[in-house]
Amino acid sequence: MTVALDANADQARPWIEAAQPTHRSLIDTKHVTGELFGFNNVPMGVWIDESGTLVRPAESASIESSALRTAPIPEGLPEGVRELIGEARQIPDIAGQYRAALVDWIENGSASAFAMNPDEVIESSLPRQQTHAEAAANFELGAELYRRHGKEAARPYWRTAHSLDPDNWTYKRQAWTLETTVEGEPSDLFQGPTDIYDGSWLGDVRAIGGGGNYITKPSFVSD
Repeated sequence: MTVALDANADQARPWIEAAQPTHRSLIDTKHVTGELFGFNNVPMGVWIDESGTLVRPAESASIESSALRTAPIPEGLPEGVRELIGEARQIPDIAGQYRAALVDWIENGSASAFAMNPDEVIESSLPRQQTHAEAAANFELGAELYRRHGKEAARPYWRTAHSLDPDNWTYKRQAWTLETTVEGEPSDLFQGPTDIYDGSWLGDVRAIGGGGNYITKPSFVSD
């Protein structure tokens, strides 16, 4: 199952339709799955077995390397776009190792070396601080106001969510992309600076030391 986190379902739907998944694919407009499982970025995944037991916590998930990693950067792009692409290419490519681990679990179930017991799942899960709970409440309130009254009503609460949980990229990217996406166009993935929010994708990634620190790598992924 795949779940898109987007307060505006119409922005997520075209990507799902383009992918034409044969599995169940949902749109979570309230970020409920993020709250339940601890997703703080996309793409992330959890593994749940047939009994409904979590056997791997929220961690970055990918099963196919992006062609953009090696594709030539077109000439004539604005310097900011070139810098963003360059930083994005520094994000660790975990696809091969993640896919192999996932296939091993599918084939071997609880006997897989990659399946965790409940204690291991808890120990490996991201910490849950009081400020993170407050950030979730502010983000959810902002999302509800966005649905009822538009993005201007959501901004103060989303800004607060960003300050309370600065490592949560889903909160940031949701707000940024709503500001930088041109009406009627697909979601803007560059999420550049605006005078509405303090950060931007490129600026905040550089602030944490670059794309190499952008994801929550599964414990089995080697450098």
